[in-house]
Amino acid sequence: MATLENLMWGDRDDPRRELAELFPGEGDAVSVRARDWARRVVDAAGVPREDELRVIRTLRDAEPRLSLKPARYLAAQLNV
Repeated sequence: MATLENLMWGDRDDPRRELAELFPGEGDAVSVRARDWARRVVDAAGVPREDELRVIRTLRDAEPRLSLKPARYLAAQLNV
């Protein structure tokens, strides 16, 4: 949820911090686990990875605690 400070000055939070809360682990293992999960969810839904908006929506539907910025980060990671 957006705080007043984020609304005024912009959201400078690192999306990897939220991913670390959702996918506990050490160091790079968090990013690997989150990407693997995202890949499985998107593939199971049959959403093309190039369709970033649908990928983000699919990820957020699969994990309601996932906010927009980390979902965008994961969607971008799937296209790398």
